[in-house]
Amino acid sequence: MKEYWTSLASLLGVLAFCQSLMNSIFPPELRFAFLKCFNRVFQLFSSFCYFDITEIDGVNTNELYNAVQIYLSSSVSIAGNRLSLTRAINSSSITFGLSNNDSIVDTFNAVTVVWEHIVTQRQTQTFAWRPMPEEKRGFTLRIKKKDKNLILDSYLDYIMERAGEIRRKNQDRLLYTNSRGGSLDARGLPWESVPFKHPSTFDTLAMDPAKKKQIMEDLTDFAECQSFYQKTGRAWKRGYLLYGPPGTGKSSMIAAMANYLGYDIYDLELTEVKSNSELRKLLMKTSSKSIIVIEDIDCSINLTNRNKKQSTAESYYEQETLTGSGLGGLGEDSGNGNTITLSGLLNFTDGLWSCCGSERIFVFTTNHIEKLDPALLRSGRMDMHVYMSYCTFPSLKILLRNYLGYEEGDIDDGVLKEMEEVVDKAEMTPADVSEALIKNRRDKDRAVRELLEELRRRAERNEKNGKMRGQNGRLIVADDVEEQEKRALDSPYAEEEEEIEDSICKNSDD
Repeated sequence: MKEYWTSLASLLGVLAFCQSLMNSIFPPELRFAFLKCFNRVFQLFSSFCYFDITEIDGVNTNELYNAVQIYLSSSVSIAGNRLSLTRAINSSSITFGLSNNDSIVDTFNAVTVVWEHIVTQRQTQTFAWRPMPEEKRGFTLRIKKKDKNLILDSYLDYIMERAGEIRRKNQDRLLYTNSRGGSLDARGLPWESVPFKHPSTFDTLAMDPAKKKQIMEDLTDFAECQSFYQKTGRAWKRGYLLYGPPGTGKSSMIAAMANYLGYDIYDLELTEVKSNSELRKLLMKTSSKSIIVIEDIDCSINLTNRNKKQSTAESYYEQETLTGSGLGGLGEDSGNGNTITLSGLLNFTDGLWSCCGSERIFVFTTNHIEKLDPALLRSGRMDMHVYMSYCTFPSLKILLRNYLGYEEGDIDDGVLKEMEEVVDKAEMTPADVSEALIKNRRDKDRAVRELLEELRRRAERNEKNGKMRGQNGRLIVADDVEEQEKRALDSPYAEEEEEIEDSICKNSDD
């Protein structure tokens, strides 16, 4: 045994001598050059090429590294045996990614690539203006040389796009409102935000299914047609006007649109906007993929239709000042200095400043469409007009399913038939029907019975008041709404819109 340890000590001594001899004959610089040449020769015969994506590029964070990290966290791509779990701030879900020095295989356009997550210890820093993390992180992408030119650019573009989608999906949506009096928050922004948790969806929205399908298809076409807007030279935005009686679900429609597209909502309070310049600044601080909402626009400011023909554009300009209170007449100051002009609002929705962002939706709501100026209603500003009507039979069935869990076959055919006959005559809003069902949701039979009684009572009252006429049972009120929209759009002053707007823009100030 003693001889064994003696031999081992002699061997270690020989190895130490050889190491010192190698350092003397082959200094570190020479060895580094040899390894570099060896790697180059190896790469000539290797069928793969490698790309390093570091976490920090110089002193700035590498956006591509973050995108790759998010992309590899998707369940489609993950195939590793050891994963790390994370949950970001303002995120509604837990994401998982590669652990240190682990690798996975991904496929894109029938081409297989390998990702490896490299984590090494960073050398001790003597002095730095910006402290660096103790660990040096990065991803290494391995692609076959023959596939490099085929997929590299398109693959990285796909990763960036996919990462943005995952980030929006995982992050809580926000509801913004403009700060009071134009003040700025702690981040220097004119918008204040809270998490948006509204549960409304198109499945629960009480509306005719055909109309809902039309709106959903229009939203999908808008969100997926960036190339179409670029090809046609149009700003990537769209406008919706929701009008109808109070309680017909206009706010729920906006929430359903936001949940369907995954957009944030900017609720613009016009009474807090002091000037056209401030209105433009608010628009500049909104993000892409958002819905900009002005609710009850006929009440927030005075946007009445032009009912007196003006002899010149200048005389029109004198009367087109809008007061923030919405209570005074045209050109009358509300006392708090809030004055914006119709031209400022028109430019906000369809002017040059409206294209300072992309993929944004403008939504205006009103209870009285006839009060709005035709210049605000034309296509390009409000592209789609959606009438939110009183409760119809299809929407009534949706409410019965939402609140009572009833499907069409769960209710007696005679009761359903009678509801179908009286619901149009009753003029009940979805809000009224919902309240009637919520009151008795614990006793479903009683809820249906009392709802039917309320529908009968309102239908009889409306017939006595002369609100119904004609054998087809159509409501005069519905006809009036259609006529009001037609009169607003066909106003004789709408023909002078372009001429007047040009003169207004020349004379308006901030």
